[in-house]
Amino acid sequence: MYRNIASILCSDNINFRPAQNILLFSKVLSCYPAKSPYYLAAHRMLSFYEKNIFKVSLILEIMKDEGEDEEIIDIIDQLNREPTIKTQAEVLRLCKVLADYVKWAKMLQKKNSFASALDLMDADDESNIKETVETMYKLSTEMISAYNVINVSEVSNTFDTCDKDSMKAVIADAKDARSPDKVILTGIRGLNSLLSPGYLSGCLYVYQGLPGNYKSGMLLKGHVDTLKYNQHLKNVLNGKTGISMYISMENTMSQTVRRLWSLLYPSADMSMFSVDEIAEMMDQALTENEMRSVVLYYGYREKSTADIGNIIRSYNTDETEVVALFFDYIKRVRPARTDAAATASEKSELNAIMNEFKLIAAQFNIPIITGHQLNREAAKMVDDVVRNGGYNKTDSALSRSQTGSALNSGAMAA
Repeated sequence: MYRNIASILCSDNINFRPAQNILLFSKVLSCYPAKSPYYLAAHRMLSFYEKNIFKVSLILEIMKDEGEDEEIIDIIDQLNREPTIKTQAEVLRLCKVLADYVKWAKMLQKKNSFASALDLMDADDESNIKETVETMYKLSTEMISAYNVINVSEVSNTFDTCDKDSMKAVIADAKDARSPDKVILTGIRGLNSLLSPGYLSGCLYVYQGLPGNYKSGMLLKGHVDTLKYNQHLKNVLNGKTGISMYISMENTMSQTVRRLWSLLYPSADMSMFSVDEIAEMMDQALTENEMRSVVLYYGYREKSTADIGNIIRSYNTDETEVVALFFDYIKRVRPARTDAAATASEKSELNAIMNEFKLIAAQFNIPIITGHQLNREAAKMVDDVVRNGGYNKTDSALSRSQTGSALNSGAMAA
């Protein structure tokens, strides 16, 4: 175990060492200290990472200047040249195993103390029983607390200044979320700049517009751009094929495919090619960066947000992983909740859908990009401005009151 951890830390592949992995390795070493030279080598490497020194050759030079133990230097040098962990898939498997070690560490630490307290209990000594019971109560409380921490999902982690581990986990996740390897870029530089720097994992983005104002087109373009401009995602997919998923509950499949063809081949008439030729051309355009396009169609309110989550889950396998979901559009899906509070009005229903989509984005660590239609009042006000010749002033006609039911409540996230 320690040799493999040291191998990852001694690697020149920075993609092996996101903040979450470094935090995990640090926890393992602190929970299970040892005298192994590989443990010492890993511990030494982490001490340099804490100082933001990552280049192995530089670390070796510093260690030699500081008179570091020759055995530790030789181990780091050897693992740098001949690593035991060589692929992202191997890193992922090791991290899953180590996560379980850390998960139960606090519980195991309480085990011996709890057993010792039981052994000290003396039935003939009332004061001893009282003192022992109080000790056991304290230990039990600590075990329950440790158990609750174990069962906190990644999505609902806590940031508590009294719990440094929870703070570090949240900070590491936030740091990794903005890693250039995880950001999904659009094909529009200005939009990337606005999004600063692109679509981030765990976030929900909503494009609002008037009827017929290219909302579906914008979402479909985003789907194509994800396949076209994001080769860097391979660095965090651990050998899997990334999937950009587009789900339409607005336009039919044939409408979507025609629009998709127009985006891929704007100057080519679809009628001039055979079905086989079209299929080959679209496949070639969508998979040129070794990613996969999945386009799905469902009828109006045929699916709930829970169904959408299950669809994503079904595509996350040992070979493939969904990296982004483009959903057209938010008002045409049902909320998973069916209680009166979620279904009492259009506003409450949209609020529930927004919150459930945000949860799905966090659960699968992907961005979800969708659309929402501005209300009739907005359309009327824009029409009035255009009718009076103010084509370039339509934005001034819109205000917060025209952004639709739930989105005006502050539920929108980006």
